[in-house]
Amino acid sequence: MRTRRTVGLGVRAVAWGLAAFIVFATLGPQGLRPHLASAAVERFGAYFLTAATFVLAYPRRPVLIGATALGLAVALELGQFLAPGRDPGALDVIEKALGGVCGAAAGAYARRFGERSLPSLQ
Repeated sequence: MRTRRTVGLGVRAVAWGLAAFIVFATLGPQGLRPHLASAAVERFGAYFLTAATFVLAYPRRPVLIGATALGLAVALELGQFLAPGRDPGALDVIEKALGGVCGAAAGAYARRFGERSLPSLQ
């Protein structure tokens, strides 16, 4: 029982860390942002991974997490108007929001599949 609780706390910490990184990468200095792939792939992937991790951390809230990812994408993109050297765009919001919603759905599916495959995790 203690191990499950510890894993849950670890997954929550990773989820919140990913969210903090998204805020930093979106509003921080562009020179400090890592570049792993094309900007579109990075945006989609960051939101996908973060939303999926949040669903694994908070499994009863996949719809709320998807909606929050969408809201975060819009809010942070609007915040770029205030950040020097940043260039907000509608396409960026779509890529981020789509990544968040798909990530929440994938996290919910993975959680459900895991519970059916591994009854000891329930």
